[in-house]
Amino acid sequence: MIRFSMTMVRMLCITLLLTGCTKDFLTLQPRDTLTSDNFFKTENDAQAALIGVYNILERETGFANVRDAADIEWSISGDMEEEDGSANRVELQTLNFPASNTILRDVYETAYLGIGRANIVIARVPKMTIPENVRNVIVAQAKFLRGIFYYRLVNYWGGVPIVLEELDASSDLEIPRATAEEVWAQVDKDLLEATAYLPLEWDAKNKGRITRAAAWGFLAKAALWRSKWDVAIRFSDSILKMPQHHLLPVFRDVFREKNENNAEVIFSTQFRPDRSSQGNNLVKRTAPRGAPSQYVGDGSWSNFVPQKHWVNAYEKDANGKIKDKRYWQTIIGPGEQHQDNGFVMPVPVPAGYSSTGYIMTKYWEFPPKDNLPNAGINPPGLRYAEVLLNYAEALNESARTSEALQQVNRIRVRAGLDELPLTLDKNATLDAIFYERRMEFIWEPAGAFSDLNRRGRFLDFIKKNRKDIATLEIEKKPWLTANPILLPIPRAAWERNKKLTQNPHYTF
Repeated sequence: MIRFSMTMVRMLCITLLLTGCTKDFLTLQPRDTLTSDNFFKTENDAQAALIGVYNILERETGFANVRDAADIEWSISGDMEEEDGSANRVELQTLNFPASNTILRDVYETAYLGIGRANIVIARVPKMTIPENVRNVIVAQAKFLRGIFYYRLVNYWGGVPIVLEELDASSDLEIPRATAEEVWAQVDKDLLEATAYLPLEWDAKNKGRITRAAAWGFLAKAALWRSKWDVAIRFSDSILKMPQHHLLPVFRDVFREKNENNAEVIFSTQFRPDRSSQGNNLVKRTAPRGAPSQYVGDGSWSNFVPQKHWVNAYEKDANGKIKDKRYWQTIIGPGEQHQDNGFVMPVPVPAGYSSTGYIMTKYWEFPPKDNLPNAGINPPGLRYAEVLLNYAEALNESARTSEALQQVNRIRVRAGLDELPLTLDKNATLDAIFYERRMEFIWEPAGAFSDLNRRGRFLDFIKKNRKDIATLEIEKKPWLTANPILLPIPRAAWERNKKLTQNPHYTF
């Protein structure tokens, strides 16, 4: 597993000094003994610089399942409720997307910070006098990371500036937007080049680093965005042939901290419980605000809770009881007991606990270890279950619908649900795939706004499912008619780069 030592932290100083986006930042003088002249000499230097790229994943604005999965994906789709009344979160949940929204600004800027750090590794490590195989694997990891940062940008904003070189104080920082097609091509290039050197698996010491399967998985996801069904099939099939990855028998076991980096997880952001940024606050964000400390540790915020209409979407038996194991393994409602720690949700549910009456426990197993303020849960970014549904979608679009349903049924069988008949038509199969995405991936990056958006299903979905649809006034929001829907280029980015143009229907 990727861990920081004090030596690595110290060596990261020079990396941090080289990744600013403004001339003011770039003119800062290093306070450490490390400089660009004496860094990038040893393998430890190269690894430290690479860890600096990985570190961006840990930010809440990176790949930590907070700003991306909760604030954007599941709040916009409307299946999760934002509990704090934060103006920037409410803007997204109500589908008002101003260019001044700080969540969108921070996600955009964090992606470019990751790209900047990756560019340094990609440029400098090949020139180092360290073993060639070591250089190749380090650069491959940096290219993967750069690729998924560009994936995030093009996913949300369409065409954006492509920066592939180191920037310094003499660089022209006003860079026009590339087309979406050009950004997708760069995503493909980075991920494909990474596959040439990424290992199929790492040893125990390096568990959690990027593998070839992760690159294949994101190549398949990128192919789905462009309706390249044969490409998505090919890369998904490569993962399905790997013995290292499969569905775990028990859904809840996927998310247990003691079971991190398990066979179902193909890509996840690495954390450990502590008092610094190496831990995350997902337990706090999940656990009900005001619950007894023996269950929640030193804090609980219940920032995001499942909507009642999402709970009602679970399949039920003849007596009206939810029969989907995913509910019973990761959700609690009024009078129901937490799956692990003995907490029972009161009846009635206090308003501070949850405005909807429900709490999701994917990320709330126990209080953080030793009552530390930050937990060590690794939020998943790509799971085998998503690979199966991506594969199913591509198969269905390739006139292989019965094979697609076989993949969907693998998800359903684990959930304790009846298998779907293999005779369903193409449209019913696509609906089944998207239903499983919705119930499988809540509070994960998949399954919500972006997947609905890329298939042009978002507006129909919210009209059918969001109980607040009348108050959203979607007819007054022309940006929702775009296909795909694009988010606004942040005003703060335009203020630094006046060559940026805004997406249709927005202003800076």
